[in-house]
Amino acid sequence: MMEILNVKKLCKTYGKDKNEFLALNDVSIRVKKGEFIAIVGKSGSGKSTLLHLLGGLDKPSSGSVIINNQDIYNMSDKDLTVFRRKYIGIVYQFYNLIPALNVKENILLPALFDGRNISDKRLNDLVKSLGLVNKLEFYPNDLSGGEQQRTAIGRALINHPKLLLADEPTGNLDSRNSKYVMKLLEFYNKKYRQTIIMVTHDMGLAKRASRIITMHDGKIIKDEINDKIKS
Repeated sequence: MMEILNVKKLCKTYGKDKNEFLALNDVSIRVKKGEFIAIVGKSGSGKSTLLHLLGGLDKPSSGSVIINNQDIYNMSDKDLTVFRRKYIGIVYQFYNLIPALNVKENILLPALFDGRNISDKRLNDLVKSLGLVNKLEFYPNDLSGGEQQRTAIGRALINHPKLLLADEPTGNLDSRNSKYVMKLLEFYNKKYRQTIIMVTHDMGLAKRASRIITMHDGKIIKDEINDKIKS
C-alpha cells in the first residue's frame, strides 16, 4: 500500500533558555493511503502541535515531514502554500469559514485559489454527501454549528487532498452533530480511501478510527491498530 506520509524525528521547541518548552520530542510516524488515524492524549501532550506541523502551519525545530514523497519543510513559503492547498485538507474545531462568502463559495475557495475548475458533478456529489444541498446560498452566520463544520469539511475535501487533517473536529458540537461529522469522515475514508488524521480528546470517537496513536509529554507512547474496526 502506498505511503502518504513519513514523519522523521520531528521536534518542536518553543521559547528560549529558562522559558524553553519541548512540545514535540523525536516523533516519527509512517502513514499509508486510506488509513484513518486518531491521535489522543491529555492537553499539552503535543497532539495539536504535531497536527499543525503535518499541515505545514508551523515549522519544526528539527526533523522532517514528507508528504507525497516531498519534504514540505525544504520548500519555500510560497511553494509550501501552494502544496498545502493542493494536497492537504484541514478541518478546525472552530470552522474558520469566511463570513462574507456563502456555503458554495466557502467550499469552492481552495479550488478557486488554485485555479482549478470543479465539475458540477463533483460539487453536487460532495454537497449531497454533506447534507447541504439546500444551504448553498446561506452564509455562515445563518447556519448551525453542525452545518458550519460540514461546510468546512467540504472545503477541506474539494481539492481531493492526499491527507485530511482534523483538529478536534467535533469539539465545538453537541453529541448529535458530533456523530454526524464522524459518520461523514468514516464515509469518505471507506468509500474514497481518504487518508485522515484526527486529533481528539474523545476516546469514544478515537475508537472508531483504524489506528490510535497516544501522545504524552511530546512523545508517542502507543501506536496501535484498532482490530475492532472492519476494513
